[in-house]
Amino acid sequence: MKIREMAKGADGSNAFFLGYRDEFLGELIEEAKYESVRGLIAEIAEVIYRGYFEKVEGDMLLVPMPTSRRHVRERAMDHMDMIAKEIERLSKGRIQRERLLVRAKDTVQTGASESVRRKQAKEAVRINEKYCDEDGLILKKYRDERVVLIDDVWTTGSSLIEAGKILKKSGVNNLSLIAITKSRARRSPTIRHGEIY
Repeated sequence: MKIREMAKGADGSNAFFLGYRDEFLGELIEEAKYESVRGLIAEIAEVIYRGYFEKVEGDMLLVPMPTSRRHVRERAMDHMDMIAKEIERLSKGRIQRERLLVRAKDTVQTGASESVRRKQAKEAVRINEKYCDEDGLILKKYRDERVVLIDDVWTTGSSLIEAGKILKKSGVNNLSLIAITKSRARRSPTIRHGEIY
């Protein structure tokens, strides 16, 4: 599997994706999500681990993009948290899954226009208070850790980019964004000249 870089932030952060939505990995994600096939979670996590995390040296925090509460109820699972948990297990302690983000609003982007997606993404997640100091910043012990924010699909990139901005604003200094799959449709308007943020 080829790791593809989508963009690089002015601050050194990177955005990667592992496959296209219409390829095998995308099909696995869709089946796990929409058919609630829990058995595929371990297989998806192993592909992601072998395709990216196994090749990256050092310890890191893996932050799954929070799934909307409505989707968790409908699917009876939070597929991104389950995938992150399985990647953590495969790493044998090198990768630590942390839920630094939680849902702030329960918006659903499926079928939404690009402008609606961008607006929703700005309000969708917030920092988990469990990981904040009294000033609302990420606890000091996490600020200089390598943090990888992961989501299943990059359509416009709004969700990952806005969540990344929230993490950066809260004090995370070393951030990468990973989309498991990316839509082939078009380049995201949220990326200009290969840069994010």
